[in-house]
Amino acid sequence: MVALVLPFLILSTLIATPASAAVKAGATCSKLGKTAVTGGKTFTCIKSGKKLVWNKGVAQGINTALKSPTSFADLYQNRNGVPYAAWKSTAESIAAGKSNIVDLKFFLGPNTQPPKYKTPEVALGLVSQTFYKYKTPENVYVIQYSLPDIKWAEEKVKSIVDMNTYNDLDRNENGRLVSSNCGDKDCFGAKQVSTNAGVAFILQGVATGTNNDPLAVPRWELGQLEAHEFMHAMQRATITGMPTKEWPKIWIVEGSAELAQNLVMSNSSYDEYMKWRKLDSKELYGPKTKITKSFMTNYLKSNYTSQCGSNNEPCYQYNLGSRIMEIFVALKGPGVMLDLFRESALQGFEAAFISIFGVTWNDASPVINKTIVELFQSGE
Repeated sequence: MVALVLPFLILSTLIATPASAAVKAGATCSKLGKTAVTGGKTFTCIKSGKKLVWNKGVAQGINTALKSPTSFADLYQNRNGVPYAAWKSTAESIAAGKSNIVDLKFFLGPNTQPPKYKTPEVALGLVSQTFYKYKTPENVYVIQYSLPDIKWAEEKVKSIVDMNTYNDLDRNENGRLVSSNCGDKDCFGAKQVSTNAGVAFILQGVATGTNNDPLAVPRWELGQLEAHEFMHAMQRATITGMPTKEWPKIWIVEGSAELAQNLVMSNSSYDEYMKWRKLDSKELYGPKTKITKSFMTNYLKSNYTSQCGSNNEPCYQYNLGSRIMEIFVALKGPGVMLDLFRESALQGFEAAFISIFGVTWNDASPVINKTIVELFQSGE
């Protein structure tokens, strides 16, 4: 359950150096932004800490040859270039930015084993770095706990905020601010909540077993869970202290976080990004896919916010939502995820969309529909 909740990569124009200049990922290099081709991959010289090293490389002849869409007018025609354009623009934003996190504190429950992902500060820092032009919460608290430490986690939150604030946070989570991340036998969830003063909490229930999550490796071992939750903190920071008109559509809220977790944590490898992207949407592929024109027509007309449709029907806010948001990032860069969240909250979705993209949602949604259906039916 996901509730509402550093290394630099330089991408330059892909001008290859002679093939004789053999390189290896992680080896030192001489000039920031320099590229070299070895073994069918283009490697880029990046800054890691104080060193210049070669990144993991991008396979040639597959990604860089794809033409990126520039507007909704050529979106369908250049649909195969959407994922690469979204990934590349995010990597470029990370290269240009720096983390703006000021105060970051971690607390691990006394009976809780540390999660498999050991450097959550890297994941959170990369998210802030991606959105370096936007407000980052200054005070961030990550509280990690297992089933025996639920009460400890509740007391930890109470020690950071006053009781009125704690009661507000708890009431907003139906009286289960901390415990909702856990079941009867184990914890598997995480959530992000923020106070009106801009204090951001990531409350992470640390699992002791497995729940057969197909994305368990990137979520629990590669930092995608932490990146996802901090993306929610970034969303909330854009509207802190502002009067809101409505809550953004759920596929904006969760689709952006699901997309950002992969884009940010896979920023040095397009292959990695595509691997987790496809696995995340596994249930939506194939000849019996739900992603048809009629389904997408109804989906894009829906106004799902915190709740999905009637009869507990799924609204695919994570996997399908991330694909819609991927189109927007391909067109406008990663900042559009926060822009659309903020402006939807402040002025409503329809007005927000036209202010950002210069076209109405009614005009853009048919080509979005057609593009997504074709990508899923072709296995992309």
